[in-house]
Amino acid sequence: MRYSYTIFPVTLLLTSAQVSSSDIQLKDLINELDISPYANLKIAATYSNKQEKTNERSNRSSQQWQLKDNASKAGVKFNYPVAQSKIYGRYELGTNANTDDTPFFKTRQAYLGVRTQWGKLQYGQQNAIVKNYDNFDRSHRVGASVHLTKDELNTKRPSHTMQYHTRFDEFRLSGQYNFSRTLENRPQLRIGSQRLRVKDTKLDYGVGLGIHYTGLKNIELEAGYQASYYEQAKYHTHIASAKWQASSNLQVSIYGATHSLKDLHKSKTAESRHYALGARYRLFDQHRIYGSLEYAYGANDIKGAKQRALVIGNDYRFASQKHAYVEIRKRYFDADKADDINVALGINIKF
Repeated sequence: MRYSYTIFPVTLLLTSAQVSSSDIQLKDLINELDISPYANLKIAATYSNKQEKTNERSNRSSQQWQLKDNASKAGVKFNYPVAQSKIYGRYELGTNANTDDTPFFKTRQAYLGVRTQWGKLQYGQQNAIVKNYDNFDRSHRVGASVHLTKDELNTKRPSHTMQYHTRFDEFRLSGQYNFSRTLENRPQLRIGSQRLRVKDTKLDYGVGLGIHYTGLKNIELEAGYQASYYEQAKYHTHIASAKWQASSNLQVSIYGATHSLKDLHKSKTAESRHYALGARYRLFDQHRIYGSLEYAYGANDIKGAKQRALVIGNDYRFASQKHAYVEIRKRYFDADKADDINVALGINIKF
């Protein structure tokens, strides 16, 4: 009996020590977990003035001001160290404020990844490689009408996507594989008054490649490739751009892209070429002006389609996380589509 009284407090002491050790380990795990919430409120008042052709003899003028959500977002990022690696992820929400779609909130990005000494591997819904390379002009709302990777071909933020990124000296290499998924919209290639639209509503698979080079003084070079294969169609695009920091205040950008959409069911092919020249200049510490000249034309089954655009804008940062902007875009189309002009006044606030 004497031993039983002795063993009980010893057992209790050992159990308490184990619980205390578990608490310490749990606290260490929590302390090593880095969680970063973020939000960006982006609102713009937009004006559009265009002539909608109803028949050969009459035009209907369309002019309107609208208050729009300009891709506001909120999300959370995290990373957690494991041995010599890191597990990381992101979940980001946007809104359907500009449409009648429900629910009001939608998922913009949701992915999980692991970072090692050989690079980063991540899976989920995320920005496509060609989308990242497409944003050459850094405009806020109405700029860069030559961009087609935003929505036209369902390559903006694809879900069920695996990406790999690695660095080698001045090179950053990226690869992407798109698994099968249902599309939100039917893919189309549209230039000016003409377009080719396929009936497919499902992607079989896709692949993407990208390279970013910073080995030249004051110059950045980027090139990307995307191939998407549907049930009865296939799409290919090539994108290349260069940015030259001409001075501490002036940056100049050039951009070129080709797109090809083939409808295997109708035996039709649409191709397009896109070129742009952009620049931005810092007038004062918190104020910059920018602009771009853009040109695109079609070939094969959309031959004769053309569009040109002139974009000018300026933005002013009135606080560390707040800035306002004004942009104007004038577009000129081929003879079968009337020209239009768009204006945007907006504000961006980061939290």
